[in-house]
Amino acid sequence: MGILRTIVIIFIIYYGFRFLTKYIFPFLLTNWMNKKMNEFQNQAQQQFKEQQKAQQFAKDHEGEVKIKTKSQKNKSDTDSVGDFVDYEEVE
Repeated sequence: MGILRTIVIIFIIYYGFRFLTKYIFPFLLTNWMNKKMNEFQNQAQQQFKEQQKAQQFAKDHEGEVKIKTKSQKNKSDTDSVGDFVDYEEVE
């Protein structure tokens, strides 16, 4: 009776796996691929819109010049420390 039960379980697992690979996995894969394609298309459209906005901004502000300067830091912190002396160690 134990061998018959084992054989039935093996057949159920085998045909269950065949059913999953033939019907369920392709359905899940198709849905997943459609979601990813939609996300990619939305991202591409968003980037295209941002590129169009950047081009329009460049056209609107053509000829304008902006100069950015770095702030001057006070060197008083390092001035009072002293000079750096490079030396070699003598044996």
